[in-house]
Amino acid sequence: MRAYERVLALCGLLAGLAFALMALATAWDVFARTVLGASVRGLVDVVEYGLFVTTFLAAPWVLHQGGHVQVDFAVAALAPSRRLHVQRLGDMVGLAASLVLLVYSTRVTIAAWQQGNLVLKAIVFPEWWVFAVMPPSMLLLAFEFARRLAARERPSAAAPDL
Repeated sequence: MRAYERVLALCGLLAGLAFALMALATAWDVFARTVLGASVRGLVDVVEYGLFVTTFLAAPWVLHQGGHVQVDFAVAALAPSRRLHVQRLGDMVGLAASLVLLVYSTRVTIAAWQQGNLVLKAIVFPEWWVFAVMPPSMLLLAFEFARRLAARERPSAAAPDL
């Protein structure tokens, strides 16, 4: 579990740094366009794809931290036994969705790599670079949902909200 938590912490750290760099880059681009009259070529594309990649990078860490958006008021109003069932159902749906997306994102990444697809914008790069973050992210999400399900199966699982 220690190595797993370190991987998640690294994902969160890298995502945070990437978001900060994208914010700075966007501010610089606005300044450069407004004051200097020239924007940085390809920066908008880098930020656009960076948002996509960083979202997948951050997702497992956010789930582990319990930071995903939830509709708690409805679940909190349920009796503890019902609440546990709804939480388990949510984790099962999350696990199933993560596994399906793991399979399909792996297929898409491999296909893009084999076909040599390129992203042709202001900058040119292999398309699989963008997709490559998805399979590990989905694997970590699946593992986290499975971990949450296992924690809810313990006798003391009724009290804590993961």
